[in-house]
Amino acid sequence: MRLCIAGINFDFVNLQADEFNKNFLPFLISHSGVPQSGSSCTVSVLGANRELCQMKSEQAWSFQESDGFSVITGADTAGGVLWRMQGAAPYESISFEWNPDIFFEMYNDHYHGTYAIIVILSLVIRLLYLEGIVIHCSVAAFGETGIICTGRSGKGKSTISSILDQAGIDVLTDERAVIRVEDDGLRVYGTPWPSSGQFVMNHSVILKKIYFIEHGLQNEIIPIAAGDSLKRLLDVVMVPWMSTAFFDPVIEVMEKISSDLENAVLRFRPDESVVDFIRRDLSI
Repeated sequence: MRLCIAGINFDFVNLQADEFNKNFLPFLISHSGVPQSGSSCTVSVLGANRELCQMKSEQAWSFQESDGFSVITGADTAGGVLWRMQGAAPYESISFEWNPDIFFEMYNDHYHGTYAIIVILSLVIRLLYLEGIVIHCSVAAFGETGIICTGRSGKGKSTISSILDQAGIDVLTDERAVIRVEDDGLRVYGTPWPSSGQFVMNHSVILKKIYFIEHGLQNEIIPIAAGDSLKRLLDVVMVPWMSTAFFDPVIEVMEKISSDLENAVLRFRPDESVVDFIRRDLSI
């Protein structure tokens, strides 16, 4: 199965498209299709390995590196190793295998599909060397101008996504997006992982502003400093904590987002008035 996500061409060897839900269809690359980017990643899905059944880990994520070769594992709360991913930086080639006793119990995900975890892990690791991050948020495109609405659970991502959609604004995702540092600026991409609104678009726009949203009695924008923006991003960005080799590249992108963009808190009323309010703030 071949997917293009966030401008990266992924080839998942031994996985088939029908093992994923409909949200992945817009990201499929047909065998006759032209790749959409020069960046790529081949993921050899090796399947079950009973060796992992005997392994234990004291950490949810574990990272080991020797002579440039990396071994990453994920474990359940009992310390059982669920999966193992192996490869060498910049992770253009990765292998993935799982524990047949506990992997499917943990990732019995009817919503995204059992193997969607392989895709998101591969994306996060490959992005480390492409100046990119995965962020929990809603993304809307006002023409070629992109905004992100983000915040902790319950702050209103699904609500504002529905309001923007009803106003005719393209919503690329209401749950998970990718931001990459590119030649034309900070670009934000939709992904196959939506929330309750089921907003899925294989599209990207230049990111102009990030709104840290909150429910309010009136529409209100409160500018925030770069340092405050960085702290708030830590709550919503997927950060691989197990090694500074992974943590540092993510922080560098977050620092660029905080310094290059005018980020703000957006308190909004849950009605269509917020759409024109955002337009005026963006001067569009």
